[in-house]
Amino acid sequence: MQDKIAVAPTTLEHFATAILQSVGLSEEDAHTVAWALVAANLEGIDTHGVSRLALYARRVRAGLASARPNLQWEHPAPAVALLDADNALGPVAAMAAIDEAVRIATTQGIGMVAVAHSNHAAALSAYTERAAEAGCIALMVANTPPAMPPWGGREAFLGTNPLAFCAPGPTSNDAPVVVDMATSLVARGNIIMAARQSQPIPEGWAVDAEGNPTTDAQAALAGAVLPMAGAKGYALALMIEILSAVVPGTGWGPHVYSPYNDWNTPTDSGIWCLAMYVGSLMSPDDYTKRLGGLLNALHEAPTAPGQEIRIPGERRVQVRKERTAHGIPIDAATRKELDELSEEFHVHPLSWNGSDQ
Repeated sequence: MQDKIAVAPTTLEHFATAILQSVGLSEEDAHTVAWALVAANLEGIDTHGVSRLALYARRVRAGLASARPNLQWEHPAPAVALLDADNALGPVAAMAAIDEAVRIATTQGIGMVAVAHSNHAAALSAYTERAAEAGCIALMVANTPPAMPPWGGREAFLGTNPLAFCAPGPTSNDAPVVVDMATSLVARGNIIMAARQSQPIPEGWAVDAEGNPTTDAQAALAGAVLPMAGAKGYALALMIEILSAVVPGTGWGPHVYSPYNDWNTPTDSGIWCLAMYVGSLMSPDDYTKRLGGLLNALHEAPTAPGQEIRIPGERRVQVRKERTAHGIPIDAATRKELDELSEEFHVHPLSWNGSDQ
């Protein structure tokens, strides 16, 4: 089987939407989740793209994520909202959260939303980029099932707890500044992808169940990933656990359940986001001048031999252009899984002969 075959983003999105509708999601929610998955693929984050579709669909079918969640809002203060996501798929909850944060920010200058009882939300940058398109600087964090030991510990306790930040580009023609990362040395999705493809992982990424360093992806999944920057990564993960679990009142640490390994209990993870409306802070001209000056100075800074200086988010723009024009490359393991999904949920299969571009 050919290693990777390119498929048009719209084709993947339509397929994912059909799969999700087949397990009971509304057309709107199915499209939201499909959009989030394909958005990750479009920017090169394949570990959080359609490779997660099977997990999402099967969790809904098993009753471990809600097909028709009843989202419940509270607004305890003018710039604050709390969302009980009712076990919605993560992209449904995250989209609702960022849209509400932006709505509040456009009237209050700043909007904060905390979400309880959610699930894996794909790549968080998709939502912060959406906020940037509405003129906001945004930050989103989420907690995840235990995968990383506390600094000095031996067993997984905290998740890889990602964070995403996005600021609009200096002008509408410029790329936004995008930061999207796990607080572990590497996102667990990279290890999951390596295990799916029977590939080893680099030294230093993870330890096995006994706490020994390992390059075996399956052993790493049974063990723990390591925090980025040692104790600093652990501290950031703890900060995110407080914002996304303690603040909204949802599962924390070992009370967040693995969607891969626990097929009896909902994940019960949380999300926290903040949006700041740039127009309430400064004029568009001032923003262009200030951020443009900073980014131009960075680009003009002296470079190391053979190196270039890039702004976080610039690579994503290039990858998005390439994949929009030429299709999203889908690896053999993911193709096999998507074929199995089409049969399992009685949805017309994707074609892998090049006709999907």
